[in-house]
Order: sequence, then C-alpha cells, then structure tokens
Amino acid sequence: MLIITAVLGAQEPTRVKTALVLSGGGARGFVHVGVIKALEEIGFYPDLIVGTSVGAIVGALYASGNTPEQIEKLVTSTRWSKLLTPKPFRDIEFVSQKIMELPALFALRFDENFNVIYPKNLLSTQALQERIFQETVYPEFAARADFDSLAIPLRIVATDIKTGKTVVIKQGNLAKAVTSSSAFPIALAPVAYDSMLLVDGGLTNNVPCDVARELGAEFIIAVDASSKVLPLKPNFDVLEIFGQAMNTLSFMSDTRNLELADVLIRPQIDQISAADFDSVSVLVEAGYRSTLPYLENIRPYATNQKKDPDYLARSQQELNQTTIRSITFNNNRVTRNFVMRREMQLQEGAPWNSALARRSMKNLFSTGLFKNVYMSLRKVGQNQADVMVEVEEEARTLFSFGTHYDSERKASAFLQAKYNNLLGTGLDNQVFFIASDLLRKIEWDARSTRILISNFTGYTSLYYRYETVPLYDDGRRVDFGEHYRLGLEANAGLQIKRVGLTAFGIKLEKIHAYKSVVDPLREYDYTSFSLVSRIFVDNTDDHDLPRNGRLNDLRYEHSVSEDNFKQFDRISVESSNYETYSDKYTFSTHIRIGYINVALSHYEKFRLGGLHSLPGWHQDELWGNLVGTVGLGLRAPLTSGIFYSLYGTFGNVWEGIDNFNWRDSRMAVSAGIVIPTPVGPISLDYGYDLRDRNLLYFSIGHLF
Repeated sequence: MLIITAVLGAQEPTRVKTALVLSGGGARGFVHVGVIKALEEIGFYPDLIVGTSVGAIVGALYASGNTPEQIEKLVTSTRWSKLLTPKPFRDIEFVSQKIMELPALFALRFDENFNVIYPKNLLSTQALQERIFQETVYPEFAARADFDSLAIPLRIVATDIKTGKTVVIKQGNLAKAVTSSSAFPIALAPVAYDSMLLVDGGLTNNVPCDVARELGAEFIIAVDASSKVLPLKPNFDVLEIFGQAMNTLSFMSDTRNLELADVLIRPQIDQISAADFDSVSVLVEAGYRSTLPYLENIRPYATNQKKDPDYLARSQQELNQTTIRSITFNNNRVTRNFVMRREMQLQEGAPWNSALARRSMKNLFSTGLFKNVYMSLRKVGQNQADVMVEVEEEARTLFSFGTHYDSERKASAFLQAKYNNLLGTGLDNQVFFIASDLLRKIEWDARSTRILISNFTGYTSLYYRYETVPLYDDGRRVDFGEHYRLGLEANAGLQIKRVGLTAFGIKLEKIHAYKSVVDPLREYDYTSFSLVSRIFVDNTDDHDLPRNGRLNDLRYEHSVSEDNFKQFDRISVESSNYETYSDKYTFSTHIRIGYINVALSHYEKFRLGGLHSLPGWHQDELWGNLVGTVGLGLRAPLTSGIFYSLYGTFGNVWEGIDNFNWRDSRMAVSAGIVIPTPVGPISLDYGYDLRDRNLLYFSIGHLF
C-alpha cells in the first residue's frame, strides 16, 4: 500500500534515534499506557512519539509530560460514554432551548443556497476535543504550538478524507490535531483543518512506523492494539461498530509498514471490545505484561533519564501567570462577535483560567450555533497571551422528522422546519406540525436565548391544537371528547445561569370543546385572556433518560374569560430530580401539585394516569381541579445495553380543595425494561394499582 504523507509545517523534521509508535484501536488503545509504564521501568524514553487515533491521545498526554500513572488516572476518571454522545453538554443548554425541544429521528440541513448538507456523523467530537484541551493546553502553550518543543517530540497521524492521503501534523492546536486523528467517519464528525477534512489516521496508517523512519528513527518500538475481527454482540451499539470497523481496516493494512518496527508489541486483548471504555485498568495491565518479554531487546537503547521531568509543572506555572491581552474570533462568517463574546467566561485583561476557558467553549457550543469550537493561545510579550477562538458554524436551515409509538396513544409523528441565527444575532424561528390519531398541532415559535449582551430572553408562540381525548369509566373507554385551542402567547424573562428562567407573559386563546364524562351533551365555546408567570429550571443531561439533573416547572395563570368576565386562577408545580450513583444506579424523585379554582370546561382540569403519572391506569384517565402526587424511581443496568426500571407513586385528583382527603390517594407501582437505541428508548412496563388495577405499557421512540 502506497502511503502519501503531507507534513503540516515548514520546519525541517527533527532527527531522532528512537521512536515509540502507538496505533489506533478504540478503547483497546489504552494498552499503550501499560507499555509506556514498562518501558520507563528500564529507563527507556523515546526521542519521538508517533500516534494514530487513541494512540494519538495517549501519545499527546505522554509527550506533554504526564507519567503513565497520571495518564491512567486521567483516562480512568473520564466518562467516555458521556463524551461520545450526540448532545454532550445538554445540561448547560439554555432552558429556553429545551422548552421547545423536539428530538428528531432524522434531520437535514441546508446551506445558504438551499443545497442539502448530508449528515456526516452520529456523534459530536466537541466533548472529546474539550477533554483533550483540558489536559494539553498548558504544554501546547509552553511549546508555542510546535510539537517538537513538547517534553517529547510528537507527530499526530490523520487522514484527509477528501484525498485519502495520510497527513502528519507537527504543529498547531494540539487538541484539534488529536481529535482529527480520532474522528472515525460516520461515528464522529470530520475535523476541518486548513483546506483538508481530517478523520481517523487508522484509515490509511494505523501503525505509522514509516512516519518514524522518515524522521530518522533508527530504533522503533511499535504497539499494535488492533484486534482480529470478532463476532458482534446481539445488542451492539455505535461504538462497537466503530471498533469492528477499526479491526477490519487494521488487518487490511500494509504488512511492510509493520516490518519497519524493530520491536512489534501486540498485546493479547482479543477478549476486550474496542468500545469497552470500562476496562482501562485491565488494558493497562495487559500492555505492561505484554511488554516484559521484549525488555532485554530494548534495554540497550535505554537512556535512564526522562527528557524533561519538570516540563508539565513548568508549563502549568507559565500559563497560570499569564494575562489575556485580547480575545479574537475566527471563521464566524454569520454570527456576530457580540453573540460569541457574551458566552465567554474568559475576559480580556484578566488572568488565564483553564476552568473558565473550558466553560467558554462549552457555552459557545451549547448555543447550537456551532458544530465545533476550538481555542488556542499565542504568547505575546512578557506574561501576556492572545486567545483565538475558532468555530465551525452550523447551517441555519434545518428540516427534521420524528416519530413515537406507545400503547396508550398509538403512533405520532412531527415535521419541523427551523431557521436559526437570524441576521447572526442568535434569534431562532421554527414551525412544526404534530400528527396522530388523537392530536393535531401546528405551531410557530420565535426565540432569542439572550437579547443583545443581556441575560434577558423572549419567546413567542402562535399555535393551533386539536385533540381527541379517550374518555373512560372505571377503566373502560366509553367515548372520545374533542376540543381545539387557537392561541397566541408572548413571554419575556431572565435567564438564570443558563439553566433557569423566570418569565412573564400574556396569552390569548380561543377554545371550543364538547363531550365529557361529566356532561356528554354540552358544548363549550369561549375566549380567555391570561397573564402568565413561570419559573422553569432544567439542567438534565438527557431528554429521554436523564442520569443527572433536575427539572422544576412552576406556573401561575390568572385568566379572564369573555363569559361575563369570569376570572379564574391556575397554579401548578412539577419537580423531578435525577441522581446517578456508582455510574449505574439512577434514582429519581417526582412531585406534582396543581390547583384550579374554576374550570370553564372539562378540558381545563388536571389529568392523571399513565406509566409516568399513575401506573395501572390509562393515560389521562382521571380528571380533577386538584392534583397531588409523589413518586420515586430507580433505573439500573440489567445486562449490557438493557436497563430495568422501577417506579412507585402515591397521589390522586380531586374535584376541589373541599373534596380533598388524603385517604383517597392511590398507590401504584410499575416495573419494566428499557433499551436505549438511536431511534429513542424502547420500553415495556407493567403497572399495578394496589386497588387492583393493572395495565401493560409499550413505547418506542423519543418523547415529544
């Protein structure tokens, strides 16, 4: 196989004597840490490190001055499943974004000329890049972005997907270079690098011994962490597909390239999947033991002296004593600078702060305006630096589609059209249509997450909703009620730490309803004007199956109807909290309280019933002017990729405060299994009311 190498940077390559070449291989690549540990024990410190994919991650950490023990601690403490998700920073997204969230099954973006931009990936690389930035920003600054000036000279190997050529990166943004080397196509987004589009280096050169030899290495130790092709488990996920693809490509690589290695280490780790990020300690130990038989051949090349043992500490001290002279933004062709600057936690004239830098990158990415956000520094003068923020903007026009099925409300689907970032100010518009046998809704929303540079926000909705509601009598469906609402709602408020919102607004609705359990013949036709106030908090980390965070929603409406100017008040409080322990057991608590003093129609009342409300009852089977429930849930792994869930609730609905009696409260429990999938969770649950009501629930797809 012919390898064509393009070297980024104009300097002459460093002449080296020994080189350590680290391959890709997904999570299996953490065997490299054990290999390095064994090599250090005999005093072998390479003159050059060449890394591909996960080998680039480990290589960059080692070249930055970390010890094998520090690297193992870093990779063990990292939640890789959290990094490799479509929305890694949902917990800090603006709450106004979540209010109008419709999780899509499929989405298409269009450029300014309305050409289709086909999806390039399933997962974002932003969280991975931000985690690497956290560990490499100090040595990159000390090296002045020259990889030859790191504690150990480094080369990162990637692939230009446009040409199919191997690319060797020797300078620039270290986190961006490492991310580009790890971006396996389809799973992870390609990284725009100058005029190239870079992806995983393992596609063309998984064990890049030739790169080390071309740089003058006389003695090469290569570590091949790839595996033979293994049968996939029945419930394999995206990461396992990624690992299998890497295995296939690696075994098709050029054997002559491997023959360039003076010592080739192939750890016996076939039993460990490339997607098994929970086996870091086992992999490190396997790498260590696999290296021991080769140490006598390596010992003659040992120097017994680390290149620069104080490099990392010195680089941290240098950057921590640096003041930010300026902050500039690059590649924001549409987005105004003030929109980006308002998300920055770093400030010009202030000292460098790594935590604030990372938060700035997360803030920018979580606006939804950018595909990727990169940050780099350039030293200027004594103890000063310029910060450069580079972005890749998202296309502003989006069409999306989603669907959901459950045994209670059957199939439903939505179509959505969005135009984001109007005039580069961050103003978003969307129109969506939801259709099912029981619900039709069309709505237009306009939202500004932040007005200019303030924390004030505003959102407006114009909507039409037509609903057919099953009506039950003692668990038996007796009829269907129907009602529609045509409404306009406008709100203004204050964003509180991004995840909180205090808003006030007005709402005008035209309502027509007929048929109810109470009065099946009466029709209702009225208009109401409402003053609305709301406190909303949402920092949950997932739309469907949160692991951590809270969702609190307090609403108050004071309404006046055209029917003799009748006034009525409605207040509701809903609170859900999620906590995950030992990275396995997710506990949740749920509280719901609501009261309306006058219900102008049956459909103004609170509804209760259903799996997530009162198990054992049909959805919205019970109605009342007063509602109160308390629930407790648990979700935990049953087997790989399958979870069991338990839920218990206590509460009921009543006609009013005068009718309230806590002894009338119902107690219900549910048990089931849930399987997260790319199209949304699949769940099967059995609900049982202790008053001898039971029901089986099934659902598939994202909730909306």
